[in-house]
Amino acid sequence: MSLVTTLSSMKDKVQGDPEAIRNIAAALRVVAGHVDTSSGKLVNYVDEVGKAWDGGSAEAFHTYMAAYPRAGAALKGAVTTCAAALDTAAGALETAHNTISGLHQSAVTEESAYKRQHPDASQDDVDTHLQAQPSLSGAVSTATRAVSDAESALTTAKTALDGQLGRDGFAFFHGIRPPGGADFQPGDQQVDWRKVNGYRPSTTLSSADDPGGPGGPGGFAGGGDVGAPSSYGNTPAPKAQVVDWIKQALTIIKSPEMASILRARGLDVSDLDPNDPTDIQRIWTVIYHESGGNPNAINNWDINAQNGVPSQGLMQTIPPTFNAHALPGYTKIREPVDNIIAGVLYTYSRYGDLAHHPGIRSLDNGGGYKPY
Repeated sequence: MSLVTTLSSMKDKVQGDPEAIRNIAAALRVVAGHVDTSSGKLVNYVDEVGKAWDGGSAEAFHTYMAAYPRAGAALKGAVTTCAAALDTAAGALETAHNTISGLHQSAVTEESAYKRQHPDASQDDVDTHLQAQPSLSGAVSTATRAVSDAESALTTAKTALDGQLGRDGFAFFHGIRPPGGADFQPGDQQVDWRKVNGYRPSTTLSSADDPGGPGGPGGFAGGGDVGAPSSYGNTPAPKAQVVDWIKQALTIIKSPEMASILRARGLDVSDLDPNDPTDIQRIWTVIYHESGGNPNAINNWDINAQNGVPSQGLMQTIPPTFNAHALPGYTKIREPVDNIIAGVLYTYSRYGDLAHHPGIRSLDNGGGYKPY
Protein backbone atom coordinates (compact mmCIF):
# COMPACT_ATOMS: atom_id res chain seq x y z
CA MET A 1 0.00 0.00 0.00
CA SER A 2 1.40 3.39 -0.97
CA LEU A 3 2.20 6.05 1.62
CA VAL A 4 -0.59 8.27 0.30
CA THR A 5 -3.13 5.45 0.53
CA THR A 6 -1.93 4.49 4.00
CA LEU A 7 -2.27 8.04 5.29
CA SER A 8 -5.67 8.39 3.65
CA SER A 9 -6.87 5.25 5.38
CA MET A 10 -5.56 6.48 8.72
CA LYS A 11 -7.21 9.87 8.22
CA ASP A 12 -10.54 8.09 7.80
CA LYS A 13 -10.10 6.59 11.27
CA VAL A 14 -10.19 10.03 12.89
CA GLN A 15 -13.08 11.51 10.94
CA GLY A 16 -15.59 13.18 13.24
CA ASP A 17 -17.19 16.45 14.27
CA PRO A 18 -15.23 17.98 17.16
CA GLU A 19 -17.38 21.12 17.07
CA ALA A 20 -20.55 19.08 17.58
CA ILE A 21 -18.91 17.32 20.52
CA ARG A 22 -17.94 20.69 22.02
CA ASN A 23 -21.50 21.93 21.56
CA ILE A 24 -22.77 18.97 23.57
CA ALA A 25 -20.18 19.73 26.26
CA ALA A 26 -21.26 23.39 26.30
CA ALA A 27 -24.91 22.36 26.64
CA LEU A 28 -24.00 20.10 29.55
CA ARG A 29 -22.29 23.02 31.28
CA VAL A 30 -25.46 25.08 30.88
CA VAL A 31 -27.35 22.19 32.51
CA ALA A 32 -24.80 22.18 35.34
CA GLY A 33 -25.40 25.91 35.76
CA HIS A 34 -29.14 25.33 36.02
CA VAL A 35 -28.60 22.64 38.64
CA ASP A 36 -26.28 24.89 40.62
CA THR A 37 -28.72 27.80 40.49
CA SER A 38 -31.72 25.70 41.49
CA SER A 39 -29.85 23.93 44.30
CA GLY A 40 -28.64 27.25 45.67
CA LYS A 41 -32.12 28.71 45.68
CA LEU A 42 -33.56 25.59 47.29
CA VAL A 43 -31.08 25.87 50.16
CA ASN A 44 -32.15 29.47 50.75
CA TYR A 45 -35.84 28.63 50.68
CA VAL A 46 -35.52 25.62 52.98
CA ASP A 47 -33.42 27.65 55.40
CA GLU A 48 -36.14 30.29 55.36
CA VAL A 49 -38.73 27.69 56.36
CA GLY A 50 -36.41 26.63 59.17
CA LYS A 51 -36.25 30.21 60.44
CA ALA A 52 -40.03 30.56 60.35
CA TRP A 53 -41.08 27.26 61.92
CA ASP A 54 -40.11 25.06 64.88
CA GLY A 55 -41.36 21.65 65.89
CA GLY A 56 -40.96 18.02 64.95
CA SER A 57 -42.64 18.41 61.57
CA ALA A 58 -40.43 21.36 60.69
CA GLU A 59 -37.31 19.38 61.64
CA ALA A 60 -38.46 16.37 59.60
CA PHE A 61 -39.10 18.65 56.62
CA HIS A 62 -35.66 20.25 56.90
CA THR A 63 -33.94 16.85 57.19
CA TYR A 64 -35.76 15.52 54.15
CA MET A 65 -35.16 18.59 51.98
CA ALA A 66 -31.45 18.73 52.89
CA ALA A 67 -30.90 15.65 50.72
CA TYR A 68 -31.84 17.49 47.53
CA PRO A 69 -28.98 20.02 47.43
CA ARG A 70 -26.53 17.15 48.07
CA ALA A 71 -28.03 15.20 45.18
CA GLY A 72 -27.96 18.36 43.07
CA ALA A 73 -24.28 18.90 43.81
CA ALA A 74 -23.55 15.31 42.79
CA LEU A 75 -25.53 15.77 39.58
CA LYS A 76 -23.69 18.99 38.78
CA GLY A 77 -20.34 17.28 39.37
CA ALA A 78 -21.29 14.38 37.12
CA VAL A 79 -22.51 16.61 34.31
CA THR A 80 -19.40 18.80 34.56
CA THR A 81 -17.17 15.71 34.46
CA CYS A 82 -18.95 14.50 31.33
CA ALA A 83 -18.52 17.90 29.70
CA ALA A 84 -14.79 17.94 30.45
CA ALA A 85 -14.38 14.42 29.05
CA LEU A 86 -16.16 15.41 25.84
CA ASP A 87 -14.00 18.53 25.45
CA THR A 88 -10.85 16.42 25.85
CA ALA A 89 -12.10 13.91 23.30
CA ALA A 90 -12.98 16.67 20.83
CA GLY A 91 -9.52 18.19 21.17
CA ALA A 92 -7.75 14.86 20.66
CA LEU A 93 -9.89 14.01 17.64
CA GLU A 94 -9.29 17.42 16.09
CA THR A 95 -5.54 17.27 16.73
CA ALA A 96 -5.26 13.79 15.23
CA HIS A 97 -7.25 14.72 12.15
CA ASN A 98 -5.25 17.90 11.58
CA THR A 99 -1.95 16.05 12.02
CA ILE A 100 -2.79 13.24 9.61
CA SER A 101 -4.48 15.56 7.11
CA GLY A 102 -1.33 17.67 6.97
CA LEU A 103 0.85 14.62 6.37
CA HIS A 104 -1.55 13.27 3.75
CA GLN A 105 -1.68 16.55 1.87
CA SER A 106 2.12 16.83 1.89
CA ALA A 107 2.40 13.27 0.57
CA VAL A 108 -0.14 13.90 -2.19
CA THR A 109 1.61 17.09 -3.28
CA GLU A 110 5.07 15.53 -3.22
CA GLU A 111 3.89 12.39 -5.04
CA SER A 112 2.25 14.42 -7.81
CA ALA A 113 5.39 16.50 -8.29
CA TYR A 114 7.63 13.42 -8.39
CA LYS A 115 5.40 11.61 -10.90
CA ARG A 116 5.42 14.62 -13.20
CA GLN A 117 9.20 14.55 -13.21
CA HIS A 118 9.44 10.73 -13.33
CA PRO A 119 6.43 9.46 -15.32
CA ASP A 120 7.85 5.92 -15.52
CA ALA A 121 8.61 5.57 -11.82
CA SER A 122 7.20 2.57 -9.97
CA GLN A 123 5.18 2.97 -6.78
CA ASP A 124 8.13 1.67 -4.79
CA ASP A 125 10.28 4.43 -6.31
CA VAL A 126 7.63 7.00 -5.41
CA ASP A 127 7.36 5.81 -1.80
CA THR A 128 11.14 5.67 -1.41
CA HIS A 129 11.29 9.27 -2.59
CA LEU A 130 8.48 10.36 -0.27
CA GLN A 131 10.02 8.74 2.79
CA ALA A 132 13.29 10.52 2.06
CA GLN A 133 11.60 13.91 2.39
CA PRO A 134 12.15 15.60 5.79
CA SER A 135 8.49 16.62 6.03
CA LEU A 136 7.37 12.99 5.59
CA SER A 137 10.07 11.19 7.54
CA GLY A 138 8.33 8.88 9.98
CA ALA A 139 4.92 9.95 8.65
CA VAL A 140 3.27 6.59 9.26
CA SER A 141 4.60 6.40 12.81
CA THR A 142 3.42 9.94 13.52
CA ALA A 143 -0.02 9.18 12.08
CA THR A 144 -0.23 5.93 14.04
CA ARG A 145 0.48 7.77 17.29
CA ALA A 146 -2.14 10.39 16.42
CA VAL A 147 -4.76 7.69 15.81
CA SER A 148 -3.78 5.97 19.05
CA ASP A 149 -4.02 9.23 21.03
CA ALA A 150 -7.47 9.95 19.58
CA GLU A 151 -8.73 6.43 20.29
CA SER A 152 -7.35 6.61 23.82
CA ALA A 153 -9.07 9.96 24.46
CA LEU A 154 -12.37 8.65 23.09
CA THR A 155 -12.10 5.52 25.22
CA THR A 156 -11.36 7.65 28.28
CA ALA A 157 -14.36 9.85 27.50
CA LYS A 158 -16.62 6.82 27.10
CA THR A 159 -15.36 5.39 30.38
CA ALA A 160 -16.00 8.72 32.10
CA LEU A 161 -19.51 8.98 30.67
CA ASP A 162 -20.31 5.36 31.55
CA GLY A 163 -18.96 5.92 35.05
CA GLN A 164 -21.16 8.96 35.62
CA LEU A 165 -24.26 7.57 33.96
CA GLY A 166 -24.03 4.14 35.51
CA ARG A 167 -26.65 1.50 35.01
CA ASP A 168 -29.41 3.76 36.39
CA GLY A 169 -28.28 6.93 34.63
CA PHE A 170 -27.74 9.99 36.86
CA ALA A 171 -29.77 8.36 39.65
CA PHE A 172 -28.68 10.90 42.25
CA PHE A 173 -32.20 11.63 43.46
CA HIS A 174 -33.38 8.00 43.52
CA GLY A 175 -31.63 7.32 46.81
CA ILE A 176 -33.43 10.05 48.74
CA ARG A 177 -35.46 8.29 51.41
CA PRO A 178 -39.20 8.95 51.80
CA PRO A 179 -40.03 11.96 53.97
CA GLY A 180 -40.54 11.41 57.68
CA GLY A 181 -42.61 13.22 60.26
CA ALA A 182 -46.29 13.16 61.07
CA ASP A 183 -47.18 15.00 57.85
CA PHE A 184 -46.09 12.08 55.69
CA GLN A 185 -46.08 8.93 57.82
CA PRO A 186 -49.24 6.85 58.26
CA GLY A 187 -51.05 6.86 61.57
CA ASP A 188 -52.50 9.48 63.86
CA GLN A 189 -49.30 11.23 64.97
CA GLN A 190 -49.66 14.88 65.85
CA VAL A 191 -48.46 17.30 63.19
CA ASP A 192 -46.02 19.66 64.88
CA TRP A 193 -45.45 23.02 63.19
CA ARG A 194 -44.88 25.96 65.54
CA LYS A 195 -44.44 29.42 64.07
CA VAL A 196 -41.40 31.32 65.35
CA ASN A 197 -42.41 34.54 67.05
CA GLY A 198 -40.96 37.68 65.52
CA TYR A 199 -39.99 35.98 62.26
CA ARG A 200 -39.51 38.35 59.33
CA PRO A 201 -39.02 36.81 55.87
CA SER A 202 -35.73 37.61 54.16
CA THR A 203 -36.48 35.63 50.97
CA THR A 204 -39.58 35.88 48.81
CA LEU A 205 -40.71 32.83 46.90
CA SER A 206 -42.56 34.99 44.40
CA SER A 207 -39.35 35.45 42.42
CA ALA A 208 -39.40 31.73 41.66
CA ASP A 209 -42.77 31.91 39.91
CA ASP A 210 -41.28 32.77 36.53
CA PRO A 211 -37.82 31.27 36.15
CA GLY A 212 -37.57 32.37 32.53
CA GLY A 213 -37.68 29.97 29.65
CA PRO A 214 -36.33 29.00 26.31
CA GLY A 215 -36.12 31.78 23.81
CA GLY A 216 -37.79 31.80 20.44
CA PRO A 217 -35.55 33.03 17.63
CA GLY A 218 -32.69 33.21 20.11
CA GLY A 219 -34.04 30.73 22.59
CA PHE A 220 -31.53 29.00 24.81
CA ALA A 221 -32.68 28.67 28.38
CA GLY A 222 -30.47 30.59 30.78
CA GLY A 223 -28.40 29.34 33.68
CA GLY A 224 -26.08 31.63 35.59
CA ASP A 225 -24.66 31.97 39.08
CA VAL A 226 -26.57 32.40 42.30
CA GLY A 227 -26.09 35.98 43.32
CA ALA A 228 -27.79 39.06 44.66
CA PRO A 229 -31.27 39.54 43.20
CA SER A 230 -31.65 42.11 40.48
CA SER A 231 -34.54 44.32 39.47
CA TYR A 232 -35.57 41.74 36.86
CA GLY A 233 -37.36 38.85 38.53
CA ASN A 234 -35.11 35.95 39.36
CA THR A 235 -32.13 37.11 37.30
CA PRO A 236 -29.03 36.60 39.48
CA ALA A 237 -26.14 39.01 39.69
CA PRO A 238 -23.76 38.67 36.72
CA LYS A 239 -20.20 37.45 37.02
CA ALA A 240 -17.52 40.13 36.92
CA GLN A 241 -16.27 38.66 33.63
CA VAL A 242 -19.67 39.14 32.00
CA VAL A 243 -19.89 42.73 33.25
CA ASP A 244 -16.46 43.33 31.74
CA TRP A 245 -17.60 41.92 28.38
CA ILE A 246 -20.67 44.16 28.41
CA LYS A 247 -18.60 47.25 29.23
CA GLN A 248 -16.12 46.43 26.47
CA ALA A 249 -18.93 46.00 23.95
CA LEU A 250 -20.60 49.29 24.90
CA THR A 251 -17.26 51.12 24.84
CA ILE A 252 -16.66 49.88 21.29
CA ILE A 253 -20.17 50.82 20.19
CA LYS A 254 -19.70 54.33 21.61
CA SER A 255 -16.17 54.79 20.25
CA PRO A 256 -15.55 57.63 17.75
CA GLU A 257 -14.31 55.07 15.21
CA MET A 258 -17.78 53.51 15.00
CA ALA A 259 -19.81 56.73 14.96
CA SER A 260 -19.99 57.08 11.16
CA ILE A 261 -20.95 53.41 10.76
CA LEU A 262 -23.82 53.75 13.22
CA ARG A 263 -25.00 56.97 11.55
CA ALA A 264 -25.02 55.20 8.19
CA ARG A 265 -27.18 52.49 9.74
CA GLY A 266 -29.54 55.09 11.16
CA LEU A 267 -28.89 54.05 14.76
CA ASP A 268 -29.03 56.47 17.68
CA VAL A 269 -27.19 54.95 20.63
CA SER A 270 -26.62 58.21 22.48
CA ASP A 271 -28.39 56.84 25.56
CA LEU A 272 -25.94 53.94 25.94
CA ASP A 273 -23.27 54.29 28.61
CA PRO A 274 -20.66 51.62 29.45
CA ASN A 275 -20.84 52.69 33.09
CA ASP A 276 -24.62 52.89 33.40
CA PRO A 277 -25.80 50.13 35.79
CA THR A 278 -29.20 50.07 34.09
CA ASP A 279 -27.72 49.40 30.65
CA ILE A 280 -25.46 46.70 32.08
CA GLN A 281 -28.34 45.09 33.99
CA ARG A 282 -30.63 45.07 30.95
CA ILE A 283 -28.03 43.48 28.69
CA TRP A 284 -27.13 40.92 31.35
CA THR A 285 -30.82 40.07 31.78
CA VAL A 286 -31.07 39.28 28.06
CA ILE A 287 -27.85 37.25 28.19
CA TYR A 288 -29.01 35.32 31.26
CA HIS A 289 -32.33 34.32 29.74
CA GLU A 290 -30.94 33.61 26.27
CA SER A 291 -27.73 31.69 27.00
CA GLY A 292 -27.22 31.53 30.75
CA GLY A 293 -23.97 33.44 30.22
CA ASN A 294 -22.40 30.71 28.07
CA PRO A 295 -20.52 32.21 25.06
CA ASN A 296 -20.62 28.84 23.29
CA ALA A 297 -24.34 28.22 23.72
CA ILE A 298 -26.02 27.08 20.52
CA ASN A 299 -29.68 26.25 19.91
CA ASN A 300 -29.85 23.07 17.86
CA TRP A 301 -33.57 22.40 18.04
CA ASP A 302 -35.75 25.40 17.07
CA ILE A 303 -36.95 26.54 13.63
CA ASN A 304 -33.75 28.50 12.99
CA ALA A 305 -31.67 25.38 13.61
CA GLN A 306 -33.94 23.44 11.25
CA ASN A 307 -33.28 26.13 8.65
CA GLY A 308 -29.52 25.76 9.11
CA VAL A 309 -28.97 29.02 11.01
CA PRO A 310 -28.99 28.12 14.73
CA SER A 311 -28.85 30.98 17.22
CA GLN A 312 -25.50 31.19 18.97
CA GLY A 313 -23.46 32.96 21.61
CA LEU A 314 -24.26 35.04 24.66
CA MET A 315 -27.21 36.88 23.12
CA GLN A 316 -28.26 33.99 20.85
CA THR A 317 -28.16 35.69 17.46
CA ILE A 318 -28.56 33.70 14.26
CA PRO A 319 -25.63 34.11 11.83
CA PRO A 320 -27.48 36.34 9.27
CA THR A 321 -28.61 38.70 12.04
CA PHE A 322 -25.17 38.69 13.62
CA ASN A 323 -23.48 39.45 10.30
CA ALA A 324 -25.91 42.27 9.57
CA HIS A 325 -25.32 44.02 12.89
CA ALA A 326 -21.68 43.22 13.72
CA LEU A 327 -19.10 45.99 13.62
CA PRO A 328 -15.86 45.86 11.61
CA GLY A 329 -13.20 43.91 13.48
CA TYR A 330 -15.79 42.24 15.71
CA THR A 331 -17.19 39.56 13.46
CA LYS A 332 -16.82 36.29 15.41
CA ILE A 333 -20.24 35.14 16.58
CA ARG A 334 -18.94 33.09 19.52
CA GLU A 335 -16.68 35.84 20.82
CA PRO A 336 -18.48 37.33 23.85
CA VAL A 337 -17.82 41.00 23.08
CA ASP A 338 -18.59 40.59 19.37
CA ASN A 339 -21.86 38.81 20.12
CA ILE A 340 -22.97 41.45 22.61
CA ILE A 341 -22.22 44.23 20.10
CA ALA A 342 -24.36 42.60 17.42
CA GLY A 343 -27.14 41.72 19.86
CA VAL A 344 -27.34 45.26 21.23
CA LEU A 345 -27.26 46.88 17.79
CA TYR A 346 -29.92 44.47 16.54
CA THR A 347 -32.07 45.48 19.52
CA TYR A 348 -31.62 49.17 18.67
CA SER A 349 -32.30 48.53 14.99
CA ARG A 350 -35.53 46.64 15.65
CA TYR A 351 -36.87 48.08 18.90
CA GLY A 352 -35.22 51.50 19.22
CA ASP A 353 -33.46 50.96 22.54
CA LEU A 354 -32.88 48.44 25.32
CA ALA A 355 -35.99 49.46 27.23
CA HIS A 356 -38.21 48.31 24.36
CA HIS A 357 -36.58 44.89 24.00
CA PRO A 358 -39.60 42.57 24.45
CA GLY A 359 -37.99 40.69 27.33
CA ILE A 360 -37.00 43.85 29.20
CA ARG A 361 -40.31 45.58 28.53
CA SER A 362 -42.24 42.56 29.80
CA LEU A 363 -40.15 42.29 32.96
CA ASP A 364 -40.46 46.04 33.59
CA ASN A 365 -44.24 45.59 33.47
CA GLY A 366 -44.26 42.69 35.90
CA GLY A 367 -44.38 39.86 33.36
CA GLY A 368 -41.96 37.10 32.45
CA TYR A 369 -39.07 37.31 30.03
CA LYS A 370 -39.95 37.22 26.33
CA PRO A 371 -37.35 36.38 23.65
CA TYR A 372 -36.49 38.81 20.91
